[in-house]
Amino acid sequence: MRLYNMSSSAQLSELSDLQVQPVLDSLHRLTGITIPVQKKTMVLSRLRKHLAELNHPEMNEYLAMVRSNRKVQQTFINLLTTNETSFFRTRRVWEFFQQEWLPRFHAERGSAVMRVWSAAASTGEEACSLAMSCHEFQQKNRDFRFQILATDVDTDVLARAESGIFRDTTMTRLKDSHPNFFHRYFTPLEGGAYRFDPTIYRAVRFTTHNLMTSPSALMPQDIVFLRNVLIYFQESEQSKIIAGIAEHLSPGAILILGESESLGSTSSLFSFVQPQVYQRIDR
Repeated sequence: MRLYNMSSSAQLSELSDLQVQPVLDSLHRLTGITIPVQKKTMVLSRLRKHLAELNHPEMNEYLAMVRSNRKVQQTFINLLTTNETSFFRTRRVWEFFQQEWLPRFHAERGSAVMRVWSAAASTGEEACSLAMSCHEFQQKNRDFRFQILATDVDTDVLARAESGIFRDTTMTRLKDSHPNFFHRYFTPLEGGAYRFDPTIYRAVRFTTHNLMTSPSALMPQDIVFLRNVLIYFQESEQSKIIAGIAEHLSPGAILILGESESLGSTSSLFSFVQPQVYQRIDR
C-alpha cells in the first residue's frame, strides 16, 4: 500500500495521524521510545531534510529503508531522539554525588576503581561534570581512581560529546554557576568554543548503546546517572530498562534519575535514598 508520496514539504505537512503512526511505531520498535502522534508536527519537521536528501521517498519506502539500511536507520533514530542536558544539572544531585557518595565509596572501597555510567550522555555535559567532580576529589585523595562510561543511542550527539568541545549557552551557564571549574578545566578556542581538559577526559569512554538492549562485556557499575530518560518510555519499557541496568550494578550501587522521574512499580529492585536517588537492593 502506498502510504504517501513525500514530493514536497507541503504534502509532508498534510500527513494525517494515521499516516504518521507507522513512523512512530518504527521508532518504538527500534528504541522503545514513545512519541505521541500529537507531536507529529515536530516529528515531520525533524525528518523533512532527511527525506529531501533521499529524494522524497513514499512513506512505506522510507520505512523499508529504515529497516534495511543501517545508516538510514541511525539517522532516523538520531533525528527523533530528544537531547537536553547541561553541566551540573540539579544541584541536589551533585551535592549528593560530591559530598556523600564519593567520600562514602572511598571510605568503603579505598583504592578500588569507581565505575560511573552516564547512561544517556547526550552531548557530554554530564560526563564532564562527573569527570570534574571525580578529579577534584582525587586531588585530595590520591589513591582514588575512577572510570566513566558515557553512552547514548544517538551517534551524532555522542560524537559531539567525545570531541570534548563545548560552546554557546551551556558554557555560559557553567561560567555563571561554577566559575572555578570553567576556568580550571576549559581552554578557549576560536569561534567561542571551549575544549575540556583532554588529560582528564581520558577517564571517559564513549560508546553507542540502546537502553532496550543489555550491554555486552560491561563491568559492574557503582553509580548510574539515568536522568530525564524514562519520561520518553512507557511503563513496560521503563521496567525493562531499570531491570537491565540493575543487572550491571555492583552491590549497593546507586541509580540517579531525573527531576520528574521515579521508579514507581519497578522500585522492588531499588530502595529510596532521597528524591532522584535510589540504591540497588542486594539479594
